[in-house]
Amino acid sequence: MKKTIYYILLCIGLICSPYVNGQVIDKNALEDKIDALIPSQVNDSTPGLVIGIVQKGELIFSKGYGLANLSYGIPNDPQMVYNIGSVSKQFLGYAFAMLDVEGKLSIDDPVNKYMEDWPEFEHTVTLRHLLTHTSGYREAYTMSNLAGRRIGVDRLSREECLEVVRKQPQLEFVPGSRHTYNSTAWVILAEVLEKVMGQSADEWVETNILQPLEMHDTQIESYVGEVINNTAESYSYNKERGYRNEESNRAIFGAAEVYTSIQDLVKWINNYRTAEVGGKAVNDLFLDPFIFNNGLNNGLNSEYALGIGNSTYRGLKRYRHTGGHEAFQTQLSYYPDQDLGIITISNFGGRGRLATSKVAELLLEEQMTSQELKKSPKVKIEKDKLEQFAGLYLSPTFNNGTFNLTIVKDTLTYNGSNKLIPTSQNTFWINGPNVELKFEHLSKEKIEYTGPSGTKYILTRIDKWTPNKSELSSFEGDYRSDELETDYHLIVKEEKLTIQHRWNDDIVLDPISKDFFKTNRGYTVKFNRNSEGDILGLSINSGRTVNVIFQRKKQP
Repeated sequence: MKKTIYYILLCIGLICSPYVNGQVIDKNALEDKIDALIPSQVNDSTPGLVIGIVQKGELIFSKGYGLANLSYGIPNDPQMVYNIGSVSKQFLGYAFAMLDVEGKLSIDDPVNKYMEDWPEFEHTVTLRHLLTHTSGYREAYTMSNLAGRRIGVDRLSREECLEVVRKQPQLEFVPGSRHTYNSTAWVILAEVLEKVMGQSADEWVETNILQPLEMHDTQIESYVGEVINNTAESYSYNKERGYRNEESNRAIFGAAEVYTSIQDLVKWINNYRTAEVGGKAVNDLFLDPFIFNNGLNNGLNSEYALGIGNSTYRGLKRYRHTGGHEAFQTQLSYYPDQDLGIITISNFGGRGRLATSKVAELLLEEQMTSQELKKSPKVKIEKDKLEQFAGLYLSPTFNNGTFNLTIVKDTLTYNGSNKLIPTSQNTFWINGPNVELKFEHLSKEKIEYTGPSGTKYILTRIDKWTPNKSELSSFEGDYRSDELETDYHLIVKEEKLTIQHRWNDDIVLDPISKDFFKTNRGYTVKFNRNSEGDILGLSINSGRTVNVIFQRKKQP
């Protein structure tokens, strides 16, 4: 009798407390711990988020916080559907893995094989490059912004996205040498699938992936204004106007436009482990990260596969993607060795965001490595030797980003805050961002920067510059981009060089170095001169596109 009671209690314990590689998950305690992670801005009268945790194929936790609809007081619910933004990309990525394995196409085919009236560049761009954000093509959203069109306000069509690449004068970089996130690539991929299969990409994905997985809640928006059943609304907030109901102004499947529920995403996560749809060969191809095959990073792992990240977090292997559209923000993470998946979807802009990594730390902390990989200096470097490293550095290959290294209390720092921990006489580690700086070729004043994924960039030391009004005035005039078919007018306004455009608000330029400025829009502007020192034009580098040229018009 005692033995029978023991086994009953044991079974109850196993049901209530699943294991993650030997670590017990107490469901009751878990809810309290997750509740404590919810952003303070979220309550029963605000928008919020939904959360799902799947372990060994079972949804062990799901809950909604805040409201899905403010007008009618409808609460967020894991059974409702939400726009998952760029998390949608992996469905099209999986479709291409299926078509490759079935022999319908090869992801190493050139894009030109399938696209009509398509530009020929010096280097070949393949479907694999599109799938892994390594193509060198322009990014339509960024280019539209530069032309004065506001994403989220002005409608962007599929054809306009394709025209951005058709008008591109040259590739931004050699394909396969860099990872630069590019949603336009996925618009092209949707076009390719339609040409190959004679069926729209959204219909093909629904028929061949969603239906076999019984993802019946999931819907793909095919046109702006389409009614999506059982969907939550999304909201932004500011102090002056209060809540704003955000709505989509584009419906271009491939890059985004999937609406789905926590329950359906559990079915999708389970396909990572079972390969129920596609089979092992397809799943392996889908999850295989791209290896850079050109340039400084040749041979390094890009940590991105066919529409999904494949990397590690604190020592644990992780598949992951994030997405943002309207005011929805989605994160999906799966730890294959622990068979644990975590999903968070917010309908409250940036205010309702909860990082899946925070939830993972609740469940997997004992198996994770320390967040600070190098806690103490391995070597000591005297202050006078540290001073040779101090200065302002520019990375032409990393969106013209800058690194400012300064000495603070005998310690070399990045931007005056993050300490550089010496690991050799010319190599430093920065905790937090977990990056490495290696100083090489000091005579040429260059350093090598290695990011968290191992990707390398070369930084060049530049001199700070504070121009006077006369020097700023020399940049005034009109500049035109034939590629964008738009004009910029530059004037000095309130002692600041300013870009004016008929549709944009004023863009203020702050000097960094000679002929080099940063803007209040997050991108940089570099002025180009001829051998006589005359200003020929300017080039713009933003987070997702580089070297957009504006030629200076001749003065009347």
